[in-house]
Amino acid sequence: ASKELYEKLVGLEGKDLEVEIRKVFEDQRSRLSKLLNLPEGTEVILCPSGSDAEYIPIAIARALKGDVTIENGVTQLREVGAGTAPASMGQFFSTHAPLMGRLDPDAKVLDGFEGIDGAIIAAREKDGSVVNASEEMDRFVESALAKGAYPIVHGVFGGKTGLRDIKMPGSADCGEKTLGVVDACQARFSLDELHGWLGQDSLVLFTASKFYQAPPFCGAVIVPATIAEKLRSSSTPGHSDMFNSQGLGGFLTDKELPSCLESWSPLLKDDDVSNVGLAFRWEAGLAGMEAIASVPASVRIDAVNEWAK
Repeated sequence: ASKELYEKLVGLEGKDLEVEIRKVFEDQRSRLSKLLNLPEGTEVILCPSGSDAEYIPIAIARALKGDVTIENGVTQLREVGAGTAPASMGQFFSTHAPLMGRLDPDAKVLDGFEGIDGAIIAAREKDGSVVNASEEMDRFVESALAKGAYPIVHGVFGGKTGLRDIKMPGSADCGEKTLGVVDACQARFSLDELHGWLGQDSLVLFTASKFYQAPPFCGAVIVPATIAEKLRSSSTPGHSDMFNSQGLGGFLTDKELPSCLESWSPLLKDDDVSNVGLAFRWEAGLAGMEAIASVPASVRIDAVNEWAK
């Protein structure tokens, strides 16, 4: 599948490449929506990886709530991606960024992401016993709200060893009080579970590079309809530096964005930059998803449960 896309794009440059990549990403978002049977109004943001996806909830929180103190609570440290914890605090987590290349050695925090604080909860105690991360997240939310902060609260539905948090957090008061994020990057869930998370207004982090065996660095953020509608009606974010080349612009262009984020598009628009590699990786991921789309959900779930043993 990726080779076919390559052969379609090879030789294109400049505006011609930009136009085609825009069409490719639009088609890929549409196919992913269909494969996951996403409810009407749900939107999909494509992004380079599950760790890079952690920047998106912060940007969404800023778009929804403006210049408020944001605290981010993340669970299952060492069972999620190594970049998850620093990214959730607005920090770079590698020596390179997808659209920037090698970073300056002094680059620590993305532009516009300064001042993010929060809690990072380990998956296990030193003796290997499981931490009740959902209970820790409840305390985190209570503390953040008491301080007048806006909490982003995570739950992980299957870390690297299959460990699942007890509770997948929703967004309280349609995202007005808290922003819930379900890390489902392993993609080991049923459609009923996914739709349940979207029904409680959770953002869902997803990758095709785990269960569906796409090449690494193949991520997405699924935005529930309620939050998408709020974003659609929101004005251009005030923190415009958040979208420059040392911020989100180092990871995304407007071509990966859905229609609900049109207010972000002028800030991320760069006709000279296209993440062609991401398009190839998602083409492979979607091919993997489409290949088993006809397999009954019960069979897939049994296979996952057997693997987790």
